[in-house]
Amino acid sequence: MTLDLICLGEAMGEIGFAPDGSHTIGVGGDTFNTAVYLARAGMRAGFGSMVGSDPFGMRIREMLHENAVDDRFLLTSTRATTGLYSISNDASGERFFHYWRAQAAARSFWDEATPEALDAIAQTPMIYLSGISLYTFDDSRDALFSLLERARAQGARIAFDGNYRPRLWAGREDHARDMFARALSLSHMAFPTFDDEQLMWGDSSTADCLARMQGYGVETVVLKSGAEGCVIRQNGLDTHVPIPAPVVPVDTTAAGDSFNAGYLAAHLQGARAQDAAIAGHKLAGRVIAHRGAILPRD
Repeated sequence: MTLDLICLGEAMGEIGFAPDGSHTIGVGGDTFNTAVYLARAGMRAGFGSMVGSDPFGMRIREMLHENAVDDRFLLTSTRATTGLYSISNDASGERFFHYWRAQAAARSFWDEATPEALDAIAQTPMIYLSGISLYTFDDSRDALFSLLERARAQGARIAFDGNYRPRLWAGREDHARDMFARALSLSHMAFPTFDDEQLMWGDSSTADCLARMQGYGVETVVLKSGAEGCVIRQNGLDTHVPIPAPVVPVDTTAAGDSFNAGYLAAHLQGARAQDAAIAGHKLAGRVIAHRGAILPRD
């Protein structure tokens, strides 16, 4: 199958704790979630990573199959296990994470991927990754950036979602900023979240954030601001796209992941930027009204 785009990052086991004390076991991960929603929107999406030969790794591959996501670039390690995280929500739907991923299989993806596989990834029309992808692949960052540079030179478009998680970069904030800046300088499209950007860069306003993003040469910036909607900057012009209807969140997990999927799917199908943002808002609105990252297929 010829792909429209590939999502690179990490998928993990997920243990979810609801405010009432109930819990669920599943799988998730930011670029994994986006790949699933892209495929459900009709895109020929692939997912590139590595999992362990454990129940979580098997469930991740099963879920890709169930949602028609191409898994040819999902490797299986015989030595390392799939990463794991827990997520809990307060009454407002806000999330709290704990991670067990320091030795996760995904961190070895670049050591195990064949040259032929990397060539195929570089030839995909669009590559999507996130700040969590940068954390996951940090030990192989030269290989990652080399592939992105080669892909861009061959005509691929790069889309980057900041998704900054301070706990992942604790004590290495300057390194994180260097990594993000390098990724942004290669990106055609960026999907930052204003709260994350404030934490990482100290931006005092959305205007400051948009100007900084444009300074990296990003063609299209879609700055997400929660209930305030998003601002799209293209060709030096800003367009505010509000959320079509208010949503009472049950669980904000995958809000940004699903928004990005809705936007990119509409964009790749030829929609205007404003219409793509509305598609993103509508999908994210459905997702946050449901507990868990992935909506049931029905």
